[in-house]
Amino acid sequence: MNLWNILARYASRSFLLSFGGTFFCLFTIIVLFDFAEIQRRAGSKEVDLGIKLSMVLLRAPQFLEQALPFVVLIAALFVFWRLNRANELIIIRSSGVSLWRIIVPVSLTALLIGFIDLAGFNPLSSAFQERYEKLEKHYLSRHKEDIKISSTGLWFSEKVDSNLKIYRTSKVDLKKLEFKDLNIIITSQSNEFVERIDAKTGRIYKGQLYLRDGWDLVAGKVAESFAEKKMATTLTKKKIEGLQVNRSIFSFWKLPAYMSLLDAAGLQILKYQMSWYSMIASVFWLGFMVLLAAAFSCRPLRQGKTVFFILLGLLAGFFLYFFKDMTFAMGASGVLPPIIAAWLPPVITAMVGSVILFNQEDG
Repeated sequence: MNLWNILARYASRSFLLSFGGTFFCLFTIIVLFDFAEIQRRAGSKEVDLGIKLSMVLLRAPQFLEQALPFVVLIAALFVFWRLNRANELIIIRSSGVSLWRIIVPVSLTALLIGFIDLAGFNPLSSAFQERYEKLEKHYLSRHKEDIKISSTGLWFSEKVDSNLKIYRTSKVDLKKLEFKDLNIIITSQSNEFVERIDAKTGRIYKGQLYLRDGWDLVAGKVAESFAEKKMATTLTKKKIEGLQVNRSIFSFWKLPAYMSLLDAAGLQILKYQMSWYSMIASVFWLGFMVLLAAAFSCRPLRQGKTVFFILLGLLAGFFLYFFKDMTFAMGASGVLPPIIAAWLPPVITAMVGSVILFNQEDG
């Protein structure tokens, strides 16, 4: 076995051990803090301890997935700092081996973790998040308004006084607030049928829903046709857009199909496109985080201020994370093309890490 294979396996194994320890520590912190939050939200409500623990464990994978770049950064910083402190980096460099022979295997290992996350952990996390939201709605939420997109059209609900209105439409024009092929089912607080209205078109104007060419069926009465009909509503453009389903319940594999349904229903898909591109870019961002970690933790000990530069590396990671949130918002709002907004943070991370490393190696 040549030196390259020995160093690659040693560096990758060290990184995996560090990653596992960091991952477990973060999982413990998330569970403790989230359990406290669930307890606070439950308040005086009678919610079993088992349900609370289930909600905490169901939401934990979502938090862990969001924090994965930091887990990789911290794990890589620790590995390179330990190798540096034990003078192993000096020995490797003095033997004529480039620092890249250590960095590349660790970066590829982080990249592999990213692919595993995208292919396996992300669908699991999304399924858990969907289950969590159902429990949250049942035990903690005060309102029952919801939205669903399926092949049958766009479904959403509205709470009016003590009744619940369930809407189904084949297409919505958010600019004009018009609905095509609209069905409305009204149920009482005890979930009993009250009324059903079917209309070819519907339009919201000044707090009123104007319906045209349809049928009205009231419980206990015969259905009647109408040319025009109006009814009060609290729905607005902002409220309908805000009712859109949480992106986190859709995995990388299911998101494209859901975006197609949204587009067919006439709803905006920029946020979902941005999420999909970000998932792909995040895989490579994990590998680039290793470059950033090496840039701040592989400086020779004789130059001093090692701890300071490690802390600086952590701050750089936090800055890039917030920068990612900023570019995400810009991509979701249409200021930047989604694919550019998604890839900008990883590319900047790779550039910063590479420039510093090349300067250290060749400087």
